[in-house]
Amino acid sequence: MVAEGAAVFPSLNRLYLRKQSQHRLTMLPTSGRLSKVLQLTLAVIKPDAVAHPLMLQTLHQTILDNHFVIVRCKDLVWRRQDSERFYAEHSERFFYQRLVEFMSSGPMRAYILARDDAIHQWRQLMGPTKVFRARYTSPLSIRGQFGLTDTRNTTHGSDSVESAQREINFFFPDFRVEEWMEKEEPLFRLGQIYYDHQKQIHTRSAPT
Repeated sequence: MVAEGAAVFPSLNRLYLRKQSQHRLTMLPTSGRLSKVLQLTLAVIKPDAVAHPLMLQTLHQTILDNHFVIVRCKDLVWRRQDSERFYAEHSERFFYQRLVEFMSSGPMRAYILARDDAIHQWRQLMGPTKVFRARYTSPLSIRGQFGLTDTRNTTHGSDSVESAQREINFFFPDFRVEEWMEKEEPLFRLGQIYYDHQKQIHTRSAPT
């Protein structure tokens, strides 16, 4: 049986199966010292991508393949008022209503990601916001490969340290950035990190 989404993006099926095979061979814990302090960022896989399970799986694997630590991961659906609050700073822009409606149109997936220079690295992996530009200047980026329009452009990422903290608090209100940086970051950076396939996050303890 061909997974949903494979007919729309035929190359995804081969890409995902190849990456899954590679990942099964590397299920040992990641170990060793990371030289730089880990930075946190928020990443969101938007409804246009979550609508295709195979694309969602491929993007999750892309995050792992690019050496991001997945600190938190959850699937959610926004109400319209959630979308309006998150994008309030754009309320006077011409695209505001379209963006609000799209982001509350279906399930999405949110991540807290960590790595050195995570904000820049994730935005570089996403590619330019405008899909037309992404296809020509960054064809191997996420948006260059999978983006449909400037609104349905697959992913979101924080653009600064301040916005990362604000957006993490919005999506993960129980997560304390300062506490994680103080107590968990040094241990993640210096110790062994295990990937828990069931929870789809990294942890300092081996999954049982």
